[in-house]
Amino acid sequence: INSICLLPKKQGFCRARFPRFYYNSSTRRCEMFYYGGCGGNANNFNTLEECEKVCLGYGEAWKAP
Repeated sequence: INSICLLPKKQGFCRARFPRFYYNSSTRRCEMFYYGGCGGNANNFNTLEECEKVCLGYGEAWKAP
């Protein structure tokens, strides 16, 4: 698994509420959270699909021919 995906969810210290996705290593799923807009870490994806592609190997880049 990509080491980015093992980072904890980090909402950041600003007060915005951007819907984002992170990989939850406890549940082994990508889950939605609200990102504050600053701070945070790399386990922060704009879409569920992007999270699944990086952390679970799903998506176009990983499909068999």
